[in-house]
Amino acid sequence: MTFIVRGARGDDAATAVRLRAETAVAKARDLVAAGWHVFIECPAGIRNYPDDFENLLSDSESDNPQRLRHPEASSEALARYNRKRGK
Repeated sequence: MTFIVRGARGDDAATAVRLRAETAVAKARDLVAAGWHVFIECPAGIRNYPDDFENLLSDSESDNPQRLRHPEASSEALARYNRKRGK
């Protein structure tokens, strides 16, 4: 299964691909600690924001990501991220 970690900070954007939920969450948490706005995109386009990382980890044993909530603050960060990318 592929997990894509996407982040934005100022004018910068970062993307990292990981094959396991545990390594994707570790990378995402490193970016968050460095001041990035981050989400992890799972198969089928499901997006997991920092408040949902624990749920992603708890579900990684079954290799079936859950559809998780999208907090309002994270949605705003995502909108800024998409504007900077021209989408």
